[in-house]
Amino acid sequence: MPLPLPTADEASLRRLIDAARSDACAVNDVGVLARHLAASGIQLQWPSMRTSDVASTGGPGSLSTLLPPLALAAAGRSVVKLAVPGRPAGAIDTLGTVPGYRTRLQAEDVRAIIASCGFAHFLADERFAPLDAQLFALRKRLNAVAVPVLAIASLLSKKLAVGVQEVGLDVRVGRHGNFGVTRDAARENARMFCLVARTVGIEAIAFLSTPDEVPQPWIGRGESLLALASAIGARPIEDSWLQEHVDDCLRMAGAISTPTRSLRHVLEQHLQSQGSSMHRFLERVDEVSNTERVPIYSDDAGILEIDLARVRDVLVKAQADSVATFRDSAGVHLLARPGRVVKKRDVLASVRGLHGESLNELAAAFSIVGGSPRDVVAMEIVHA
Repeated sequence: MPLPLPTADEASLRRLIDAARSDACAVNDVGVLARHLAASGIQLQWPSMRTSDVASTGGPGSLSTLLPPLALAAAGRSVVKLAVPGRPAGAIDTLGTVPGYRTRLQAEDVRAIIASCGFAHFLADERFAPLDAQLFALRKRLNAVAVPVLAIASLLSKKLAVGVQEVGLDVRVGRHGNFGVTRDAARENARMFCLVARTVGIEAIAFLSTPDEVPQPWIGRGESLLALASAIGARPIEDSWLQEHVDDCLRMAGAISTPTRSLRHVLEQHLQSQGSSMHRFLERVDEVSNTERVPIYSDDAGILEIDLARVRDVLVKAQADSVATFRDSAGVHLLARPGRVVKKRDVLASVRGLHGESLNELAAAFSIVGGSPRDVVAMEIVHA
C-alpha cells in the first residue's frame, strides 16, 4: 500500500510512522512522501546554478557535514545546506558555538549568502519543510528515528526544500546510525536513497563506513571545531587517524566535484557571510584546546572497544543541562583507536567538561576485550 501522506495532526503522523515500520515501501512512494514534506514550507529554486551538498545518516565523530560542503564550495558548487542539530555534534550546532554565527536564516538571507560566498548553512524551522520537523520530533518520541524509509524521505525533503540538485550521503553503519546495523542492510538502504533521489530529480551517491567505526578521534561540538581547524590547515594534524578521515571526506566531495580553491579561504568567506569571522572561529578553537581535560585509563590489556551510542548519550545529556541554544559543555579526545591493542594503564581518552557520575558513565563506554586487532575497511561508494 502507498504510504499515507500526513498532515500536521499527530494522529496522521503516527499513521505514517506505523505504515513505514510495518510495510515494504516502493521507491516512488518514498519520493512522493519526500516531495510532500518539502512542499509544507518555502521551496527555493536555483535555475542558473549547480547546487550540491553532503549529508549524513548521523553518528558521533564524523566531519562529513562540515568538511565536504566546504570542499564543494571550493569546487565552485553552490552549497545550500538545510540542517538539524546533531547528536552530540552536527555541523550546524558545531558552527553555532562560534560567536556571531547565524544558524537561522530567512530565504532572502540564504540567497544573499549564496551570492556572496556560495555556501549557506541554516537550521530547518517553520519556514523550510516544517512538516518534516514535526515528523522528526515525533519519530524521536516514538523511537522511530532509525526507520530507513522515513530517514530517506526526511533527508531528501530538506534537499528539495532548498533546491539541492546533487547530494552525497555519508552512511554511518552500526547501532548509532539510521540506515542499518550491518553493512549489507546499510548498503541496501543507501541504494534505495539513491533510487528515491532519482525519482525526485536529485543526483545522489552514498558512502558506506566501516561498521561501528569511530571515524576520527575528536567527539563533541568544540572538538569538531578542533578537527575542522586541523583539516583546513589552521592547526597541525597530529595523527594518521584524523588524516584518514579528512582524506575520506575529501573523497566524498571529490566524487561530486574537485576543489580548486583553499578550504581555509572558503571557510573564512562562509563565516563572514553568516555573521562571524575566522578570528572568532580560531579564538573558539583555542578556548576549547586550552580547557582542562581529565584522562580515562585502560584497566587491562587487550583490544579496545568503544560503545559509541553510550558516548553520544552522555554528551547529549550534558548538552541538555543548559538553557544555551548550542551549549558546548563537554567533549572527548580519543587517544587510542577502537579495534587496536592497548596496554594496562594506557590513556584511552582525555575528557573535557565531565566530572563525577557523568565521567563514570562515559568511562563505562570503554571496554577491553580479547581477540585480534581488526582492520579498518575502506569506504565503499554506492550508486542507484
